[in-house]
Amino acid sequence: MSDASETSPRETQPRPTEPAAPPGTIPGAARRNPTLASLRQVVPINAGVTIVNVTAVAVLLIGQIPLNWLLSWWLLHAAGLLYMLYRWVTYTRRTDRDETRSARMRTFDVWGAAFSGIAWGAAALFLPQLDESHRLLVIMVAAGMLAGSAATLAVVPRAAMTFMLLIAVPFISFFLWQGGTIGMAMAVVSALYTVAMLLTNRIVNGVIRRNRRLHEENVALYARIRAAQGELLDIAESTEAFAFLDAENRLLLWNRRLPALLGLDENMFARGTALPALLRRAGLPDSLLMGELSGESPKRALQLPNGHWLQIGRRSTPQGDRALIVIDVTEQQEASAKLQSQNARLEELFREVSQARDAALRASQAKSIFLANMSHELRTPLNAIIGFSDIVQQKMFGPDWAKYDEYLHDINGSARHLLSVIDDILDLARIEANQIQLHEQPVMLDEELPICARLAASHYGRTVEAVNVTLPVDLPPLHADARLVRQILLNLIGNALKFSPTGIPVEAEALLDAASNEILLKVTDRGIGIAPEDQTRIFDAFEQADSQLSRKYGGVGLGLSLVRAFVRAHQGSIAIDSAPGRGTLITVSFPASRTGIHHAH
Repeated sequence: MSDASETSPRETQPRPTEPAAPPGTIPGAARRNPTLASLRQVVPINAGVTIVNVTAVAVLLIGQIPLNWLLSWWLLHAAGLLYMLYRWVTYTRRTDRDETRSARMRTFDVWGAAFSGIAWGAAALFLPQLDESHRLLVIMVAAGMLAGSAATLAVVPRAAMTFMLLIAVPFISFFLWQGGTIGMAMAVVSALYTVAMLLTNRIVNGVIRRNRRLHEENVALYARIRAAQGELLDIAESTEAFAFLDAENRLLLWNRRLPALLGLDENMFARGTALPALLRRAGLPDSLLMGELSGESPKRALQLPNGHWLQIGRRSTPQGDRALIVIDVTEQQEASAKLQSQNARLEELFREVSQARDAALRASQAKSIFLANMSHELRTPLNAIIGFSDIVQQKMFGPDWAKYDEYLHDINGSARHLLSVIDDILDLARIEANQIQLHEQPVMLDEELPICARLAASHYGRTVEAVNVTLPVDLPPLHADARLVRQILLNLIGNALKFSPTGIPVEAEALLDAASNEILLKVTDRGIGIAPEDQTRIFDAFEQADSQLSRKYGGVGLGLSLVRAFVRAHQGSIAIDSAPGRGTLITVSFPASRTGIHHAH
């Protein structure tokens, strides 16, 4: 019997099929460098746009500029573009690593932008010889190239800055050389426009960098998913034990692994011993054993008191004997539990990937909306400045027409509006860089609130009665940054006026909460209202409750995001109560630590 017990057939669990890619590896599509892909796209686009614009300008200037000058200028552009395209083809065919190719492409793009910027800046030399209409044409085309570079060269900010400055400086120098009120005004406006485009390029580049980080996070998440899937391949093979039984389930033959798996002494096993009795000694219940031994129940795992899991399989021989296979599936059961945990983790990772994808889509949509709105907000006052200044400069209605002064006033107002948009962009840049610094002083809200109400009403063409101001007689001073508090009030009241029908006043109130000693600012309108699902995202930069609103009411969607940032900088909070068609109430709370009462204590 001992000889028989020394031999045993072995069965091994089949290993799962290996996946196509090794664990932890990332397919080539997922590893592609987005920066390199963007650079590949930018160069031919810029080359095509540049050659079309250069050719169009050169043709339109025939008769104004000597032909050999125009031909030289055109050939300068063409030579630079041919060199850029040659280098572009060379770099895109290289077999270097993506990072090396991307760095070389960025360096090449900077030099290409410098060459193109010098060529476009040279167009300023044509201006003294042109009449007003052709001069305006050259200025507008150069401004368009400068504006276009803010987006197309956003992936390489150094190239964008080089290109913009090399275009802008010669034109600004010409305006300064031209002198006079118009020349100085155009120089200032051109400088502001260049700064605005540089800031726009910086913001778009920030969006691109965020998208790049999201891409890298997605690649990392994908690698983690692949690694987690690879762990599932490491499920260990189980070790089998076997026994031959007669028709009465008595032992005929077995191997040494059977007592070891059951946790019993080998001396308890003898030929003719009833196996059910041994299995009961091992702690397995009779109700399960009878089904397993008779073959009436499906194969399943049974747990021993010591925590081990066994799987019992049965086969019958032609002689009526039974072959019983006992497999230790403890590792498989643990792997199954681990698999469930891994599946849960994979689901979590997939959710993270989905959230990252949605965040990237939202960032891309916000970028597109921002560029469209910013283009409108910058072009509108700029067109007004150019149009009115052209009328005044050419004295279209005679030398002594009375409305020239009004047009100069309109030029001033448009320039101030352009400056306010740029100020908002600068504030947003400071917020993103966590560089808000408070210059605290006592702020008298009973003085500031009426002033801001009048300014906001005037800005939107309303009378002072358009804002009802409510103030208590004993309102303490607020210890805060006066400029930021003023911007909070102007943005809240201006936003309420913008979305309120004419003739229905806006309510603006400042009060002291008696229970908490907090100072509250409340602005109420009876306008279009905001849906509950939009009440959170309207405080995000470049967002409005409806994308159609930006076209109907104007604005770039920075006001409420700035308000929230300024309020949080003062440790305050902001709440909104609104519904479509019912209007909106926005409440800003400043903590008691910023009231005059707290400072008196």
